[in-house]
Amino acid sequence: MKKRLLSFAVLCLLATPLSAKNFAVPDKDPAATITVPDTWLIEEIEYGFSARSPDKDVFFSMEYASAKKLDAMMATNEEWMRDNEIDFSMKPENREMDFNGISGSVLHYETTDGNGPTKVDFVLLPAGKSRVIMLTLWGSTEERAKHATAIQSIMNSVKPIN
Repeated sequence: MKKRLLSFAVLCLLATPLSAKNFAVPDKDPAATITVPDTWLIEEIEYGFSARSPDKDVFFSMEYASAKKLDAMMATNEEWMRDNEIDFSMKPENREMDFNGISGSVLHYETTDGNGPTKVDFVLLPAGKSRVIMLTLWGSTEERAKHATAIQSIMNSVKPIN
């Protein structure tokens, strides 16, 4: 009987979804929604929010801007890269992709930061009403692999609102 109860308890834990926080960006008249694991450290930033893995290895952000303010948002991100010692002097790889059914573009940097080789991706997605969503993902190959399940879950949860 004890084995059955223990087995049942384990199955219940496995069936329970991971705790996660849902966000609408911006809060008023959202351009997109996203889900981030509760264990990630969330912070509000100028154009949206950022999240870091529990060990602070991987950085993710979701920002939005009107088409008119896209240049200002990109300038803020260049400053962020400088502040985090990310070398963005090289030209990024630019590719089009389908992102959860929406056509977008990715600026992919194979670069370095203060810790050595790293990768930074900026994903730009249209979000109706002449708005743009930008997702940023930063971490080394190893760090991204370590958090691959959470990263994939976050990316799969992104839903632009048209």
